[in-house]
Amino acid sequence: MLDKIEADYGKIGLAICYDIRFPESAMIAARQGAFLLVYPGAFNLTTGPLHWSLLGRARAVDNQIYVALCSPARDMNATYHAWGHSLVADPSAEILMEAGEKEDMVYADLTNETIESTRKGIPIYSQRRFDVYPDVSARKVGSGE
Repeated sequence: MLDKIEADYGKIGLAICYDIRFPESAMIAARQGAFLLVYPGAFNLTTGPLHWSLLGRARAVDNQIYVALCSPARDMNATYHAWGHSLVADPSAEILMEAGEKEDMVYADLTNETIESTRKGIPIYSQRRFDVYPDVSARKVGSGE
C-alpha cells in the first residue's frame, strides 16, 4: 500500500517493490494529490529486464504523474542479484534518467507544469469512467467499504 508523505513541494506516494504490480494503490495516491510515486525495490535478473521499466512507466502513464524506481546496485558476489537500473519516468512514461546495474545517482527535475500539460493533452485523469467501475480512491483504506 502506498503511504503518502507531504513535503513543501507536494505529496509523494511511497510503496515497495512488489506493490508496483498493483495499479490501484498508485491510483489512490495520485487521486489524493501525489505528484510522485517512489518504489524502492530489488527485482532480480529475470523479472528486472522484463518488468522493471515497464511497470514504472505504466504507473506513470496510468496516473499521469512522476514515478521513481530505486534499486540496489547489482553485486554478483552477493547471494541475491538485483537488476539495478534505478530510474525516473515522467507523466507521459518517458524515462528521464536511468542508471545501469552499477552504483550510481539518479536525479531529474520534476515540475507540476509537466503534470498539468500532460493531463490537459490527454485528459484521462478527469475522464475516468467511475460510472462503469468504482473509484478505489474514494473508499477509506482498511474500512472494508
